[in-house]
Amino acid sequence: MELDYDEIGLRCGIEIHQQLDTDKLFCSCPSILRDDEPDIVVRRRMRVVAGEIGEIDPAALHEFLRKRELIYEAYSDTNCLVELDEEPPHKINMDALETAIKVALMLNARIVDQLQIMRKTVIDGSNTSGFQRTALIAMDGFIEIGNSRIGIPTICIEEDSARRIREEGNGIVYRVDRLGIPLIEIATSSEIKNPEQAREVAEKIGTILRTVGRVKRGIGTIRQDLNISISKGERIEVKGVQDLRLIPKVIKFEVNRQIMLIAIREELRRRGIKKSDIKEEFIDIGDVFKNTKSKLVSNSLKRGLMAMSLILRGFGGLLRDRLGPEIAQYVRAKSNAKGIIHSDELPGYGISDGEKKEIMRKLNLSSMDAFVIVFGDRETCEDALKIVVERCRMAIDGVPKETRRAKEDGTTEYMRPLPGSARMYPETDEMPITITKEMIDRLKRELPMLPDEKLRILEEMGISKELGNQLIRSKFINTFEEFVNEFRNIKPTLIATTLLLTPKEIRKRFNVNTENLKKNHYREVLRFVNDKIISKEVIPDILAELARNPEGDVKSIIEDRNLTLMSRDEVEKVIDRIMEETRDMEFGVLMGRAMAELRGRSDVEIVKEIIREKLKER
Repeated sequence: MELDYDEIGLRCGIEIHQQLDTDKLFCSCPSILRDDEPDIVVRRRMRVVAGEIGEIDPAALHEFLRKRELIYEAYSDTNCLVELDEEPPHKINMDALETAIKVALMLNARIVDQLQIMRKTVIDGSNTSGFQRTALIAMDGFIEIGNSRIGIPTICIEEDSARRIREEGNGIVYRVDRLGIPLIEIATSSEIKNPEQAREVAEKIGTILRTVGRVKRGIGTIRQDLNISISKGERIEVKGVQDLRLIPKVIKFEVNRQIMLIAIREELRRRGIKKSDIKEEFIDIGDVFKNTKSKLVSNSLKRGLMAMSLILRGFGGLLRDRLGPEIAQYVRAKSNAKGIIHSDELPGYGISDGEKKEIMRKLNLSSMDAFVIVFGDRETCEDALKIVVERCRMAIDGVPKETRRAKEDGTTEYMRPLPGSARMYPETDEMPITITKEMIDRLKRELPMLPDEKLRILEEMGISKELGNQLIRSKFINTFEEFVNEFRNIKPTLIATTLLLTPKEIRKRFNVNTENLKKNHYREVLRFVNDKIISKEVIPDILAELARNPEGDVKSIIEDRNLTLMSRDEVEKVIDRIMEETRDMEFGVLMGRAMAELRGRSDVEIVKEIIREKLKER
């Protein structure tokens, strides 16, 4: 049944982070990612301290207690001391700043008078300095989606974080090649009404970003974070939604998850369960499994691990596919335990019904109660079960504020507590930057058309609305405009289809990777069409060959395959011969035979014209 999102009080906002295609924000290093072996490795550990008001950020404390080692990899030829936090930041990259201001203007926002770089505390180690440099550039923008106006209260420019590569024991390996790449952060208000509208908002903002240009394209270059809450729930921040198609799925999942947690809260209250009923009493139940047939359990015990349990009074029936996965995510995120087993999923994992009953008897539990089992050394078990206690006490309140990670299937998983609000303070190594009226006026004159206006012009060129929308959203829009001005003898529709649809045709017909095709490949092929040396029909064949061999020469391919256009007289001779050899004078039959024999060496319209003329003469 479809939810009534007005009735449940959905509040949803989006934060979009888009990488800009310039050098890095506070140094002149290139904004490139590398896969070769780094030649610099730096090892550090995190420390947690109180802020200026004497409070410790809960998210920072969470990471500190995990005792992580932070390992940073870098390249001596494309990274510098700024990225390793061994040198102060350089002056802000003005190309990146001006690009961000253009985007803000396209979003109807008010540009600030003075730019103040701020430090925003980062607690996962992904910034070598322990903070991210960010600056507010504009406020009070908006976009219109149908009849709705969605506010954009803030637009910022900031530096991207380091890339998380892998984990090594209790250490995390980051690569600083991504650290410092300029990001524009666009935050909408929480006025989004439903999951589908959220996707439309993200899609429209993405289109504006691409229209302005100077933004990176491809997986990982744009990330959407969602802020989601419902009535009686709490704000949840979902990080890292990369695919627009996942946005509605993530919102629906989070709404249903909050509804489930609220229902559990109400049931616990109905049962009279209080936080004080959830006690830190950990009991060794290894003797229950002396003769177990569970390989998971027996293997754990043979390795000398303990089987330690925790009583959860009044939680019976509330764990399986409900609170159980929530608890397990907390345990995995905040301890060294691999996971938990709870009573609602037993018998299972090879643990028999008899063993479950014996545990219930040993712990003096009723059918309304539940228990959790953790395997590990004593310290690991106790740490994990303390986290279970913490999470179950949260269940009494309902939905905890937290940051969650989006998964590829549209579900989410716990990452860490929601950071505190007081995490920003001025950057002392960067002077404020005045944004002058002259600068804003100049950037306004350089703004591209809005997508809706651009679509209208494309339709006037004869391009369908569907193809025009695809073109505007694609990486080819600027290339298309350039080629339309360059190739006056080619219809704009052919240029658009060559850039957008022909690569798909090539992949399907020739089974080749079209990622090798670059802008100059398309330009060279279209130049030969524009100069009437080849017909449009051979474009896929030539591009397929260039995809196989990107270093190939278009002129050589044309000559080797004899693809040059035939003269009208030569085409007429071919059609005369075909008409002499066939008794069927149907137009379609003659066209089919002619095009098969000419193999793209004549424009199809010329062939049609000649055949029609000759049929009239008969």
